[in-house]
Amino acid sequence: MDKKNTTIGIILLLATAGLFLWQSKQAQAYEQAQQAQRQQEIARQAESAPAVQATPQTAPSQAAVQQQPIALPATASPRQPEKRPVLENDFMRVEFTTWGGAVRSVAFKKYKAVQGKEDFYVYNEDAPTILFGIDKWNGNEAESDVRSYTFVQSGGTRLVFTSEYAPGVTIERSYDIGFSSEGADPYTIKQTIAIRNDGTTPFAASRLYIDLGTAIPDKADSYGYNLNAGCYNGDDFVFDRPADFAGGGFFVHHDPKTHIERTDKVVWATAKNQFFAVIVTPSKPAAHLVTRPITMPPAKDGTIARGISASLGFNVPEIAPGLRADIPLSSYVGPKEYKRLSQLSENQDKVMQFGWSGGFFGWLGNFIAFIGKLFYTCLCWIQMLTINWGIAIIVMTILIRLVFWPLTAKAADSSRKMAKLQAPLKEIQEKYKDDPKKRNEATLELWKKNKVNPLAGCLPVLIQIPIFIAFYYMLRGASELRFAHFLWIGDLSLPDTVATLWGVPVNIMPLLMGVSMFYQMHLAPTPGTDPIQAKIMKFMPLIFLFFCYNFSSGLVLYWTISNCMSIVQQIQTNRKRDREDAAEAAGKGGKVVDARLAPKKAKKKH
Repeated sequence: MDKKNTTIGIILLLATAGLFLWQSKQAQAYEQAQQAQRQQEIARQAESAPAVQATPQTAPSQAAVQQQPIALPATASPRQPEKRPVLENDFMRVEFTTWGGAVRSVAFKKYKAVQGKEDFYVYNEDAPTILFGIDKWNGNEAESDVRSYTFVQSGGTRLVFTSEYAPGVTIERSYDIGFSSEGADPYTIKQTIAIRNDGTTPFAASRLYIDLGTAIPDKADSYGYNLNAGCYNGDDFVFDRPADFAGGGFFVHHDPKTHIERTDKVVWATAKNQFFAVIVTPSKPAAHLVTRPITMPPAKDGTIARGISASLGFNVPEIAPGLRADIPLSSYVGPKEYKRLSQLSENQDKVMQFGWSGGFFGWLGNFIAFIGKLFYTCLCWIQMLTINWGIAIIVMTILIRLVFWPLTAKAADSSRKMAKLQAPLKEIQEKYKDDPKKRNEATLELWKKNKVNPLAGCLPVLIQIPIFIAFYYMLRGASELRFAHFLWIGDLSLPDTVATLWGVPVNIMPLLMGVSMFYQMHLAPTPGTDPIQAKIMKFMPLIFLFFCYNFSSGLVLYWTISNCMSIVQQIQTNRKRDREDAAEAAGKGGKVVDARLAPKKAKKKH
């Protein structure tokens, strides 16, 4: 058993080391991809300034996408001076543009861009793409159709843009925003794209692409692990991350990509970061989705952010004279609040990514997603009572541990019994070292006689793993934790860095977690006598400290409180067993655990 435990410990250590190496390699590849994009962008800007706004791309891929782009008509009128009409409600301010008849940016009035400042968080701000703009494709890259539109504003709640699309063909784009007073979600934008043929000949519109704007990483996700764009096909939510476009690969090498095309049914499409998302849901499923990396213009400090975007493709039938083709769309542009998204149709709450779907372990991902949704609902309810997200996390953790208290208590009791049997187990191993069959029989008999189940200590750990994963997935995407305060922690979605020493951030909460884990393991009985296994167990707190050092402080707070609950339970278990041992020794005169070993022990005493 000791050898098996040692082997498992070594495997866990190797797996942890491999995970660290993989994360480092991913971060390095991401940074290299960013640097390459910056150099290409600088070179591209130096060569020429485009006549229309174009989405910056990497070098063309080897395989061109076979598409039928919508060509701009040669008779299109030159662009007029840009006008930016606005629609707004109590939750968002939507700024439109007459260049493309689409949305320039969306400001969220309930969310600040920077903690301590009054500026709103703005989606698609300064992006080279236009939200809901009509894209054209040349096979490898997209360009926004930024022709001039005229607009009509009616009643402050509706905008209509019109433009000549081709001789005798007019394109009309209308927008409405939601209002809570009318029962609609205030983060929704409804629009209709209508192509009207007033000419005398049929008009072939071919394929039309709608841009989802650009999502960029939030401060809490500087490497863009939660930045992705994708779609829901009716069964699964499939998505692409910025790393999917970069070259390289940990196991299999692949060339850099300028875009990824999906030709599956698209019920809805999204581009999102850790806390905010745009979700476009057509009245009928779309036929295509193209995701692509985006290089943002340089900021004031010279840094260049790396974002992601997507274009939703529709197959438009030929339009006969006197007829029109309509494409109705409903869009959610706002924070990733589960209570809002769960009320939308077509499973848009999957953008929260509480778990995963598809694949061999899809059932496990669905189970974790179910737990995550339950946790989120309970956490929001507790926060309404405590008025603090940090306290809500503590209360939630205590409730979870109380639910599993009987199970973990049984595991702790089993571990203590196993520790008491280590001496008899070692003697059995020495006595039957040349007879594995008798050694196993004697070991099983010893466990049975003392009512010990060696697997009882593993079950609570296995159960808590999906609980921890569900809590992790739930906390990482909850926009409510952004800028949430607790004690010295200024933002529960970030590490609680209080200082920087020699370039290393000083995070208090992971240090407290490491201390609590070390003390917990000090109290717990050692289930094995193998010195290698004992050394591995001593290093476990240090391993977890490094593993969780840059996790969000909200998640580390959960782990720390969970360790404290384990400490309380272990102290209670130890005291209970000490009383039982004292009573047994006083009542039975120190009876040995296994009578078969009595003669051997008696010889040693003489």
